[in-house]
Amino acid sequence: MTFRKQNLLFSFFIAACWLVSLGAKEPGKPNIVIILTDDLGYGDVSFLNAESKVKTPHMDKLAEEGVWATDAHSPSTVCSPSRYSMLTGRYSWRRKISRLNPWKESFIAPDRVTLPKILKSKGYYSACVGKWHLGFDWPWKGGVKPPNSVIGTGTSKATCEMFDWSKPIQGGPLGAGFDYYFGDDVPNMPPYAFIENDRLTCDPIDVDGGKLRKQQVMSGGYIHGIGPGQKDWQLDQVMPMITAKAVETIKKQSKSADPFFLYFSTTSPHSPIVPLDEFQGKTQAGPYGDYIAQTDQAVGEIVATLKEAGVYENTFLIVSSDNGPAPFMRDLIQKHQHNPSGLLRGLKRDLLEGGHRVPFIASWPKGGIKDGRRIDSTLSLADLFATIAGMIGVPLEEGVAEDSLDVLPTLLSDQPVRTELVYHAANGKLGLRQGDWAYLRRGGITEEPGWYEEDWQGDSLDAPSLLFELSSDLAQKTNLRTKHPNRVKRMEERLAEIEKGASTR
Repeated sequence: MTFRKQNLLFSFFIAACWLVSLGAKEPGKPNIVIILTDDLGYGDVSFLNAESKVKTPHMDKLAEEGVWATDAHSPSTVCSPSRYSMLTGRYSWRRKISRLNPWKESFIAPDRVTLPKILKSKGYYSACVGKWHLGFDWPWKGGVKPPNSVIGTGTSKATCEMFDWSKPIQGGPLGAGFDYYFGDDVPNMPPYAFIENDRLTCDPIDVDGGKLRKQQVMSGGYIHGIGPGQKDWQLDQVMPMITAKAVETIKKQSKSADPFFLYFSTTSPHSPIVPLDEFQGKTQAGPYGDYIAQTDQAVGEIVATLKEAGVYENTFLIVSSDNGPAPFMRDLIQKHQHNPSGLLRGLKRDLLEGGHRVPFIASWPKGGIKDGRRIDSTLSLADLFATIAGMIGVPLEEGVAEDSLDVLPTLLSDQPVRTELVYHAANGKLGLRQGDWAYLRRGGITEEPGWYEEDWQGDSLDAPSLLFELSSDLAQKTNLRTKHPNRVKRMEERLAEIEKGASTR
């Protein structure tokens, strides 16, 4: 019997026990809310890092009420691939997706089974609010996308005259199965405007990203050149607007007889760093820390709204991050004695733990996910697909969510389910986790500055491969590849097997 079948039976058993405990009266299906923060590090939240210079009381409180994981991972070390994997249950490198630059087409194929699609099959209303960053099929004039030499690649050169905004923006969240979308696709890329469903909410003009850069409270990151946008676009108003829209969605849908799925994808604390005035100076980690405080407040607003609407008890709520903190945040160690990765080595884009081990909180009081329990078993955000499918009774066919595992047993009792995990770096390099062992192929780690290497006092990362035993070396200071050549060989062979199509179930 496969892991998937075992876990699906376990999920049905839990549901049956729940029905008996409630006198066999069938409760409503759980609402599902996923809050995915952007570039929030393992060391940024106070429930995981007592030394954090940022206090996150709302996330801390939710961790006390639900369960929190110490070994949760984003499916990739950069945003677009992680989002793809979470919504499809499939490793992004199977389709060779990397971070999407401006004006990329929808990356989720129309016939791909997605999380909102399986939820819709069970009567769920689904809404995506916030950052998308998985591409749209833009309404180019004449129906033909101009060459990259005209619209740009890494930096946008596209102007309003290249689009026919009277036509819908196709693909995107609606094409992936969501009933509703509202958001600013990517804050540092055009269009510099809100999109609602398949239309811009403004009459766009050409906006210079260079001028928007001046609105940043903290320099760093990048804004991708010129592009269509809203007149007088204010970067600091994006988070308040999408938070308000997420709250509005919960209030509206909680009155419906149908269950709902809300994917609230915050644009913070990713650059541009633009905390509102009321949050500036609230932390000891500068504007970045202040932006995290604003993110934490947004989480608190979502939780409060669920409780006020009377649906919190029967809502499966997840709070996590799409990858580790941005590389330029390493400077915070020197400026504020705040390490956004905490005790972990590495940052966003890296195969090292700091690139993909992320904060993770789950709550579902009626389903037994409660009481502030700590979870040490390994899990991935890609596992949310199979876990939710098991909760709502959707069997998954072969080829659907092939890299996702039903980790409900882990969330309920810290029972290990996932024993293997494939790491994916920004440049496409892979690594493999088996138990406490992490094997990393060469080339999947960004260069560390000299002062950091000296402070960290770990082995050089410039080796043919890297092998770490995480139970005794979570900071990944000691490369054991020469001491365990047979393990390196076995793990490389297994990784190559997975690359060829084998799943990690």
